[in-house]
Amino acid sequence: MLMIIAFIVTLVMGVPIAFSLGLTAFVGLWQSNPAFLIAIPQKLFASSSTYSFIAIPLFILAGELMALSGDVLRLMNLTRALIGCVKGGLAYVSIVLGIFLGGLLGMANAVAALLSTTIFPEMTKDGYEEDFCACFIGAVSIIGPLIPPGLLLVIYGVASSTSIADLFLAGVVPGLMVAAALSIVIFMLGRKANWPVSKPSSAKDILKAFKKAAFSVLAPFITVASIAYGVATPTEAAAVVCVLVFFVGAFVYKKIKFKDMKKVLIKTAIISGAILIIGAMGGVLGWNLAIARIPQTIAKALTSVSENPLIILLLIQLMLFFVGMVMDSVPAVMILVPVFMPVVKQYGIDPVHFGLLMCFNLSIGLLTPPVGTVLYTTSAATGVPADKMIKSIWPWVLVLAVVLLFVTYVPDSIMWLPRLFAK
Repeated sequence: MLMIIAFIVTLVMGVPIAFSLGLTAFVGLWQSNPAFLIAIPQKLFASSSTYSFIAIPLFILAGELMALSGDVLRLMNLTRALIGCVKGGLAYVSIVLGIFLGGLLGMANAVAALLSTTIFPEMTKDGYEEDFCACFIGAVSIIGPLIPPGLLLVIYGVASSTSIADLFLAGVVPGLMVAAALSIVIFMLGRKANWPVSKPSSAKDILKAFKKAAFSVLAPFITVASIAYGVATPTEAAAVVCVLVFFVGAFVYKKIKFKDMKKVLIKTAIISGAILIIGAMGGVLGWNLAIARIPQTIAKALTSVSENPLIILLLIQLMLFFVGMVMDSVPAVMILVPVFMPVVKQYGIDPVHFGLLMCFNLSIGLLTPPVGTVLYTTSAATGVPADKMIKSIWPWVLVLAVVLLFVTYVPDSIMWLPRLFAK
């Protein structure tokens, strides 16, 4: 009870989430046995020194370099040339671009920010309503954490000791399912809407756009293929992609200047530092929860409700959804993985499948108030008031929730790809 009070009070006071986790862990350890406090520095170091964590700053750096080298603009031009001529073309362009950006950036907030500055002005110019565009862009950005290399999948993999390569492969199909579901909604709305249709691009224009964006298209596939075939670990693949993006951006596209690297490296260090501090504090809190036998208590409570794994999954999904509404996804993963992993093992649920469900569910929470960071990122980048978006975001949340329920109860729909590469 003291831990819960400490966590809520520190959050209400505006204490950064990393220190809120640390203070909560301190209170819990002090309450259990003050002698445990001496081990906190060692646990902080152990939680943040995992080899797989190195992939996080490397993937962030790759995304920053790709944004700097103009990959986003080239991908947008390519997708517009391919599908911009159909009704609702810009909406479909947003979805395809969201898939590519998910492969480049791996974070929903980054995808939302880039789509808001590139696609949003074009859509409003073509007559799409502002709140519709902003909410739609927010929904598209949820593809980002699912399409490999999703950073949230890396964090879950480290926290749960699950294969990151399998998590990346498991994320491909749900990401494409979200894209397909959003495309169906756009198709149905487009039958009644008076959206403009642009002229079809010639084969010459399409070929020209593809040549310019060839590396931007291939980079995510190179990353996933090298990991899936065992050529490289996720950390090694991230390092290779960083080097390739830098040389192509600097010497082929001539967009990356050496004077810009200082700003890029500082931004990467700030974002990575924030994530790693949360990871370290979350590791200490997870250790504390294990000492207090909180996971076993929750497992016992769930077991008392039902012995059916399908019911247990539904209850966990509901808990994750409400957690996602009040907490950002990274600390939520750090806190909840130690809590739910004993339950997952007890009921024979595949940890790869569960990890994908957890990351997907918590990503949907990024769209919901009161904490929804993607909601507020999109609002700030587009200029659409957040209260206006809150009223219009729920149909898109429902679409994402339908996809989530499908992959929850039809695990083979996503697990066939990791199993295929495992053979």
